[in-house]
Amino acid sequence: MPLPATVAGDRPTQLQLPDVRRLERMPSWPAWVASRIALLKPAVQPDPVTGTWRETLTLPKSSILKAEEREEVIRHVTDLCALCQQTPAHNAQDEENTLLAVTKMMLVLPSTTQNEVSVEARGEAFMDALEDVPAWAVRSAIRRWNRGDCGLNDQGRPYDYHWCPAPAELRRIAWSDMYRIKGRVDTLERLLRAEPLIEFGEAHCSAMRARLATLIQSSTTPPVGKDGSGGAVGRAPSDGAHCGTQPKHSPA
Repeated sequence: MPLPATVAGDRPTQLQLPDVRRLERMPSWPAWVASRIALLKPAVQPDPVTGTWRETLTLPKSSILKAEEREEVIRHVTDLCALCQQTPAHNAQDEENTLLAVTKMMLVLPSTTQNEVSVEARGEAFMDALEDVPAWAVRSAIRRWNRGDCGLNDQGRPYDYHWCPAPAELRRIAWSDMYRIKGRVDTLERLLRAEPLIEFGEAHCSAMRARLATLIQSSTTPPVGKDGSGGAVGRAPSDGAHCGTQPKHSPA
C-alpha cells in the first residue's frame, strides 16, 4: 500500500545530502519519495503529445509528484550533481585537496618501485587519473584502502593493502564511491520523468471485450482452426489464407 504523499500546500520533507566523509551512511528517503520509487514501473502507452505508443516510466495518477514535491526533487538533484562536479578539472581548491590527499597517502604507504626520483612522477600520474573524480571521492577511496575495505580488483582478486595503490586502482575505487551519489541522481531523475499510468475502467474493458466478441463472430475465418493450426475450417486448403503467396498450379 503506498505511503501518504504531502498535502497540497504543505512543504514536503526536505531531502538530505549525504555526508561525503561517510558514504556508507546514506540518508534514507523520506516517505513521500520512497513510496513513489516503489510504485515506479515501465508501461507501454501513447505519448501525450504525439500519440505514438512507446515504453515509458509510469506512476499511478494519484502518485504523480505535486509542484512542491517536484521542486524539492529538482533542488536535491542539482545539489547532488554539484557534489559530483567538485573535481580537480573544475576547481583549483579541489585540485589542491586531491593532491594533498594523494601526497599523504604516498608518504604513508610505500610503493614497490618508489624512490626519490619517482615520487614527483607518480604524483603527476595520480592527478592525471583523478582529474575528473571529486576530491571527496578520492579521500573516501583512500580511507577505504587504509581500512582494507575496497573489495576485489578488476581481476576478481583482493587488493594488496601493504602497498600504495596504482593510479588506475585508486581511480576505480574512487569512481565507485562517486556512483553512490550518481545512483541517487539517476533514481530521482527517473521519478521526474514518470508519466501518469493510463488506467481503463471496468465499463471501458467490458465494451472492448464486447467489440472483440463481435469481431470474432463476424470473421469468415476463425482465429483458430479445429486442429489448432489457425487455418480456415471447412474450406479447401487452396481457399484458405496464403500468407501473401498464391498456391502453385499443377503442371497438368
